[in-house]
Amino acid sequence: MTEESKRDRVRRLLIHPLEAHGFRKPGNVKLDQHDAFLVKLADALAYMDDPQLGALRDMLRYRGEGKARDAWPSMATIAALAETVAPRPVEEHPTIVSWFRSARGPQALAEGVLLAEFLFLEKRKRPPLNDSERRVIRERAQDMRRELELRRDRLRRDMPRAGDADWLRRYAGLERRVMALLPEVAAEVRKEGAERW
Repeated sequence: MTEESKRDRVRRLLIHPLEAHGFRKPGNVKLDQHDAFLVKLADALAYMDDPQLGALRDMLRYRGEGKARDAWPSMATIAALAETVAPRPVEEHPTIVSWFRSARGPQALAEGVLLAEFLFLEKRKRPPLNDSERRVIRERAQDMRRELELRRDRLRRDMPRAGDADWLRRYAGLERRVMALLPEVAAEVRKEGAERW
């Protein structure tokens, strides 16, 4: 038995059921363009798991376009709904990853805002644009550092509270995700053996 590709999984769970529901090619779109759209759609949604694809499918059933409301909606409409069901991970956005891997990633690390800036990027899908947004990131970074120290201190004193271990695990997971985007920096941090943030 051959393993199902991610693209085929999206077709099975989303595209084919919506076609069976009555979705069709929009009248003003050529067949080859529509076929390319469906391939692009399958690739764009491959990050979603099965239940997420099912939820998106159910939401899209009522989003048909055209006079009969049975034409496939635009990629913009589908992508916006997909974000509400399951935000696309930052790692799936090449432009954002490129920006983060540029000089900005190491600079954010040096400023002590790396994780907070990553969370901003994950939510907004864009870098901060003004001083107000950068201030919010700095404040969040400070809050995260305080929370990290507080929870680590309670564990060191053998006085943990409910949720401390889970919070620290999630923090460590976030830290791994971010450092994976900065391989040169991660290697340098490991080499120095320093805890930089």
